[in-house]
This record gives sequence, structure tokens and C-alpha cells, in this order.
Amino acid sequence: MASAEKTFYEQPLLEISGLKTVFPTDDGIVNAVNDVSFSIARGQTVGVVGESGCGKSITGLSMLQLVPPPGRIENGEILFYRNGDDEPLDIAQVSPKSELMRVIRGNEIAIIFQEPMTSLNPVYTVGNQIAEAIVLHEQVDKKTARERAIEMIARVGIPAPAQRVDEYPHQLSGGMRQRVMIAMALCCSPTLLIADEPTTALDVTIQAQVLGLMQELQAEIGMAIMLITHDLGVIADLADEVVVMYSGRVVEKGTVDDIFYNPLHPYTQGLLKSIPVLGKISEKTLPSIPGTVPHPLTLPRGCSFGPRCPERMPECDQMPELAGVNGKSENGGHAVRCWLHTDLEG
Repeated sequence: MASAEKTFYEQPLLEISGLKTVFPTDDGIVNAVNDVSFSIARGQTVGVVGESGCGKSITGLSMLQLVPPPGRIENGEILFYRNGDDEPLDIAQVSPKSELMRVIRGNEIAIIFQEPMTSLNPVYTVGNQIAEAIVLHEQVDKKTARERAIEMIARVGIPAPAQRVDEYPHQLSGGMRQRVMIAMALCCSPTLLIADEPTTALDVTIQAQVLGLMQELQAEIGMAIMLITHDLGVIADLADEVVVMYSGRVVEKGTVDDIFYNPLHPYTQGLLKSIPVLGKISEKTLPSIPGTVPHPLTLPRGCSFGPRCPERMPECDQMPELAGVNGKSENGGHAVRCWLHTDLEG
């Protein structure tokens, strides 16, 4: 579990409130992200988990105004507390092509994409791609940027950095390419790193090295991390807060202890039960959640998880609100979107 000794700055870094990101299609509007709210404090690691298609990655892309067209942010706020500003900036209101957004991307908020081979340009050396980000955001000459690129390549643990800086992505292993992506994301010391499945397609040993590297650099430069993944083991090891998503909505959020030791939503409980436990011998098959994720254009009435839920009841034909547990506010505490934990009289 995340260390209890870890300290955070008191002020928030980013607050998402009521975020709704949609994709118009010939068959209707897809609500990829629907009424999503959570916050990230400075220096904190927030894990976002859920099945494929639940809206994790689109939430991250929305935070950088990188939603691919015809997708768009339709509603909500993304309040970013930039260094030196008294009032937060609402990124949801900033044009994706504006100079301000270009300054924020990479410099203040950086992202590591899922597939480094498709994210890196195959016709440019990795050194040129890292140096380009440094030149763009820090206004230094090419020689200085190259030196910084070599320094960053060494910093992320790639051997022979002076040689690797002139190599192309196809000349590097998967683990090295992922480290190059981390070097590119961190070269300008961002205050927030969005890591979208940073260990996809890497073997277990390389996964541990990459995640350990992210922790080391986080401690060194004090950045916050939004870790998007389906791997609950990674979340248990790295995260301080956890956001569980299903069909575009947040169904539960809380501290890592809240989610792992006191899961309340039936979906969260199903995810945790499906994790294989090392050394636990059983002749039974591993528990799984019955059914499939509903198509975004044909969502069931009320709670999206209703058709798969073992606790389904008549009230589930209405969508419950995300509500705090034990009468507390949903902001900053354990909260769940489920009628089992909602005052039906209210």
C-alpha cells in the first residue's frame, strides 16, 4: 500500500467537476465521460481504474484538450491551479489550439501514452524528440537541448545515453521506448504527470523498473501523478487515492485503504474478487463479473451496472448520485454511486 509517511502540499493542483465529454456519431451521442468529478493534490498519486472503454483515457485526454475530433468537452470544469496564480484556470474553457494550451501541455501537465511505438515518431531520433520539447518550452538553443536530452536519457536509466540519443525508436526495446516516453514527459519538470497504462505490453521485471522510476522522479521533483490503469496491483502499490469508473461515470472513490479494505460498490467488489491471490489454492474457477459492459449507445435505464449487479433492486432503474459515505461530503472522502449506500428516503 502507499506509504502513510508520504506528505502532500495542502493546496489542490487540479479539480475536475461534472466533466462530460461526448462523441457525436451517426447513430447518436456517445457520452464517453459523464459527470466525472475528482481532485488531485500536489505531490499526490491518484489511480483511475476500470474496464476498457470506461472513460479513463478520455478523462486524461480531456485534461489536456486532446480529445480527438469530433469528440468535445460538453460540460464541466477542469480547474488547474498553476504556480503563481491566485485563481485556477478552467482548462475546459481554453481552446485546444491556443498558445496557452500549448504552454501547459508538456511543460506543466505531461502525459505518457499507452503505446510508445505509436507515440514516438519513427523518422526522428529519440534525442531529437526529447530536445524538441525542451526547445519549445524552455527557449534554449539546440546544443543545450541535446545535452539536456542526454541527461534525461541517463536519468531514466537507459545505458549509454550518448549513443542512444542518436538512435531511432525501432532500435530500442519496449522497455527503453517507454523510458524515452517518461524522459520526454519529465524533461520540463511538470507539476502533473498523466500516465496512461504506462506498463502496457512490458514484462513484469521492466514494469517494476518503470514504476519504480516514476516514484523516484515524483519524489525528486514533487509532481503529482494521475495513474490510469486496469491493474489493481499497481494501484495498491502506488496510489494514495483511487477513482473507480464504469461506463463513463465514477462509481466509487476514496483512499487506497477505503477501496481495498472497504469496497462498497458491487462493481468495485467484483473487480477485487477477480484478482488472483498468490499461494491461494482453490479448485474453483476465479470469480468474474457476469455479463459484459453495455454499449455506450444503448446504456440500460438507471444504473449502468444494474444488469450485471448481484444486488440489483427496483431503485436501480434510477441513476443514483455519487454520495459521501456516513453522511460525509463526496468531496475528498469515501464516496459511492449506489442505492445500497444512499438514503432512499432523501
